[in-house]
Amino acid sequence: MSTKMSRKAADAPLGMMDGAYFTSRTEILDFFNSLLQMNLAKIEQTATGAVACQLMDYIFPGSIPMKRVNWEAKSDFQYIENYKILQAAFTKQRVQKGVDVDRLVRAKYQDNLEFCQWLKAFFEHACSETREDYDPVARRKMGKGGKKLDDIFLPRGMKNNRPPSSSSSVSSSRSRPVKAPPSSGASVSSVRSASSKTTTATSRRSTVTAPLRDKNSRPSAKQSISAAAAKQVEKLESQNEELASKNAQLRRKCAETELILESIEKERDFYFDKLRGIEVMLQVHEENDGKDSEPEALIQRVFKVLYAKIDDNILVTDDGELLEDMAEGQEDLLNDSSISMLSADHDEKEAIPFGAANVDATMLSNP
Repeated sequence: MSTKMSRKAADAPLGMMDGAYFTSRTEILDFFNSLLQMNLAKIEQTATGAVACQLMDYIFPGSIPMKRVNWEAKSDFQYIENYKILQAAFTKQRVQKGVDVDRLVRAKYQDNLEFCQWLKAFFEHACSETREDYDPVARRKMGKGGKKLDDIFLPRGMKNNRPPSSSSSVSSSRSRPVKAPPSSGASVSSVRSASSKTTTATSRRSTVTAPLRDKNSRPSAKQSISAAAAKQVEKLESQNEELASKNAQLRRKCAETELILESIEKERDFYFDKLRGIEVMLQVHEENDGKDSEPEALIQRVFKVLYAKIDDNILVTDDGELLEDMAEGQEDLLNDSSISMLSADHDEKEAIPFGAANVDATMLSNP
């Protein structure tokens, strides 16, 4: 029977809040086992990528070279080869889905569960009818390791042919009653006593083996609980590592931002000092009506302030004069002689080195 497929529906993207991502684990396992005649028991068993390849082969016949699919893959690099085949099929059929191979090959439960949920939803969108002419077991046997498939890739009830063990043959031989030839001197009472002995012996064996089975069954339950707890701890540790790495990245970005902000503030204050110094020189020149200084000298002083660097230590007094190459011990002298550098309030006479970062921004508004 030919399979009808909807390309537009197949290319429709699925959001994280789509109903497909709320499909349970049992539904997904039943879906793969019934459609592809498998015997999967865990979601992690789909991490090899072979199951996804066969599902694409079911939806799009001929899109997957089944001879290259490795059904006995045991390591990461073998898983990656299967996912390369799957991604090539997606590209060929124009399926807009990126496969996160690095996370799937780790065989983590949550990552493979989300991918299997997407595969089931994609099948429901792309394939409207089942293919009765499709033989999943025969298609699997075409791939690598197909002749010796694991039990999880075989239908339920079908297993690889294995020779019977010696213990089973011994137990079967023991269970069969042995008939002795009747003797001439045998009596009915001896036969009854022998049968009663055999029944008591079998009853004793059953009473001894019953408590042994109960004792052996208890550790298996404890082991399953410990294995589930170990998986949960491993999952939490991986999440903790991811959060720690993100925290470290945010801390680095915060430190870089603080350094950038500090450098920007210093640069802002430096250029503000230049503007304030030029403003003081122009105010003094305007108050004196240009008598004490010539325009050319004023222009030269303005250029010195404009092209001055932080290391030049150029100071502008309240009289509009420039003091170049100031020494560290001269700041007290400036304070004593009432020399002020770029002050918004002319009542405060405090000398400030040119390029300082503690100048208030309100100086621009006060003459």
